[in-house]
Parts: sequence; C-alpha cells; structure tokens
Amino acid sequence: MPFKLREHTADIRLEITGESLAALFGESMHAMNAVSCPDYAAEVVERRLSVRSPDILSLLVDFLNELLFLGQVHHEAYEELQHVALSETHIEGMAKGRRIVGMEEEIKAVTLHEASVRQTEKGLWIANLLLDI
Repeated sequence: MPFKLREHTADIRLEITGESLAALFGESMHAMNAVSCPDYAAEVVERRLSVRSPDILSLLVDFLNELLFLGQVHHEAYEELQHVALSETHIEGMAKGRRIVGMEEEIKAVTLHEASVRQTEKGLWIANLLLDI
C-alpha cells in the first residue's frame, strides 16, 4: 500500500510514499480521498491548477489544500493528475475527477504542523502529513 494511516489524538496523520516526486503528489491526492470517502456522481470533471510555493514541503501542502478548495467550491473530488509539470516550487496540470454528492469525512485543511517530505538514499519519496478534520 503506498500510504499508511497513522494515529493522532486530534487529526489524521498520513505517511505517503512515491517512487517519484510526481507519484508522491498523486498518492497524496489518493490518500486524501481514502480519508474523506467521497460519494461520487457519474459526471467527470477536469480542473486546471497551478500552485507555486517556496519549497517542496510547502508545495505539497499548498497543492493538497488547493484540491480541497476546488473540491469544496465545485462539489468534486479528484482522482488523477494529468499533463503535470512539476518542480520543487511549482506544480501545474489538470486534476481529473468526478462530481460528488457528499463524503463521509470532511477534511478542513492539510497543515504544515509536523509535516515533512524527504527522499531516501534509494530515491523513494516519503511525506508525513497531518489532516485537520
């Protein structure tokens, strides 16, 4: 499994792994969906996104919060990233997903508190994130 749920007293802690930086961003999106359990409708949607941040950790957190914002505004959940251009300070591409009619758990935000991103000596990317629910 590319992510693990970690116990936390007030929020949900995630440990996410990816074979590449792009995979880490995609798996982080999938992990949020696994927590929120969206109730999907059939309509497929696409949203262009562009996020800039000062470093890779801030970029990951800001990217996930942008997905949360877009999802809340448009009643959507995103399952796939397409046409991604990614650096350590910028991500741009298309988030593809579906409209939703609800979700089991509402995620308010992804926080920087206790968050980390690192690459192992073998090239695997690992992120630890805290979801405010």
